[in-house]
Amino acid sequence: MVGMPSARQRVNFQALVFGGAAAALFAATMHGETVLGPPSEANHFIETPKGWVHPKTPWGEPDIQATLNMMQAAGVPLERCANSYRFGGPPCDMNKKWWTEDEYNQRLATARGRGDLGRQLLQEGNLGRAFIVGVTDPATPQRQTNLIVDPPNGLLPDLTPEGKRRALTMGSSWALPGEDPVYENPLSFDFWDNCRSRGMPSSMMPYRYNGGFKIRQSPGVVVFDLEMIHDARIIHTDGRPAVAPIHRQYMGNSVGHWEGNTLVVETTNYKEGPPMINLAVVGSPAGNRFPVSDQMKTTERITRLNQDMFLYEIKTEDPVVLTRSFTVRYPMHNDPTYQWWEYACHEGNTIVPNYVTTNRFEREHPSPEPPAKTAQVSTDVATALAGRWVGRPRIVTMDLDIELEFTKNPDGTVQGKLVGTTLGKIDKPLRDFTMKDRKMNFELPNTQPWTMDGELSADGSSIVAVLNNVQGNLPVTFRKR
Repeated sequence: MVGMPSARQRVNFQALVFGGAAAALFAATMHGETVLGPPSEANHFIETPKGWVHPKTPWGEPDIQATLNMMQAAGVPLERCANSYRFGGPPCDMNKKWWTEDEYNQRLATARGRGDLGRQLLQEGNLGRAFIVGVTDPATPQRQTNLIVDPPNGLLPDLTPEGKRRALTMGSSWALPGEDPVYENPLSFDFWDNCRSRGMPSSMMPYRYNGGFKIRQSPGVVVFDLEMIHDARIIHTDGRPAVAPIHRQYMGNSVGHWEGNTLVVETTNYKEGPPMINLAVVGSPAGNRFPVSDQMKTTERITRLNQDMFLYEIKTEDPVVLTRSFTVRYPMHNDPTYQWWEYACHEGNTIVPNYVTTNRFEREHPSPEPPAKTAQVSTDVATALAGRWVGRPRIVTMDLDIELEFTKNPDGTVQGKLVGTTLGKIDKPLRDFTMKDRKMNFELPNTQPWTMDGELSADGSSIVAVLNNVQGNLPVTFRKR
């Protein structure tokens, strides 16, 4: 969606053909930058044409009514380089905030050729498969390399000790490396998988599916209508103050005002419970345990850049959980043809009970572990590898130490086991353990598998590796204890 709108071939893909009478542009700002005008980093390279006039409602407020699609930026990771963690792959440039125009054009061309499988399947009458692949979900390449624009390094800030303590107490449907989740009742799951709420600011970020976002207006009121979990955020713009702190909601209490044609929304009175960031936002912390406190505050700014494109920004502050604030910004396209389907979450409410029943059975009737696999290696590698190793992958929500042990056998082979993690003792052999020269691969012996690709350093002092799971990829370096 985002880019220099000079090439005619982008028109259908980006809907960047505008009209408008001559008028002076109002100077809107986001994060201290002027965003209206020629393409620049400040407006994510989306031009506001000269002479374009911002529409007004019949009652005189800026008209920002639209059917937006957060899904278009679904492929952009939250943190910089979060999509680039691959063992043995090229390093990712942590200073690169934007794709070059050539790189962006190449990504656009690739996306343009993929088609929309969901809509094709609907036309063929294959409704079941269309649901599976997602009928409204294709993401669009963006110029930005990640969603976080502040801190400047593109990474989430560290959590406070209290934030990390709270993270450990949260229910989650998603296992951390080396963890066997216990599903005892519905509260063992996170809020999203319970279909209660996505929480904030997560609800306002690009998701993997169901990213519809309608803006509705009436005099003194703006409504943010969200497709997923069908939340509707009512924002008063008539100058009334926020409600008393005793009134708290999972989505908070929002008060808005206009700065020129930019809507600014300040939200407080959050009720603790839902995660601050949810795993459906690509590049989010593994484990889906990102707590919020009742002191959290979010400040949003949404600016209409032209007839079809909007720029959205949300700053999140929580002095109890975060060591500093962070800001996410990305563009959205007004798409009146967006298909907004019913969000029923899980029909019949059977998934959570089935998980609980199955998990209880598995805990009461544990399956025997397969025999430990050994790998033939050179004598010097076996000697260097023998012993206990500890590694801590970067998971911003908690400090998770993983302890492995490798044993050198009399026949020259080695085998490994997962001793345990910060979350508890495991003492089970590594599954499918293989080694070639100094490179190794195995699966951690847990109910939600994480695999690891790693390599013993030449001096035998470290194992540089990547942990892989459907949640993402986590770089980790193990050192001998």
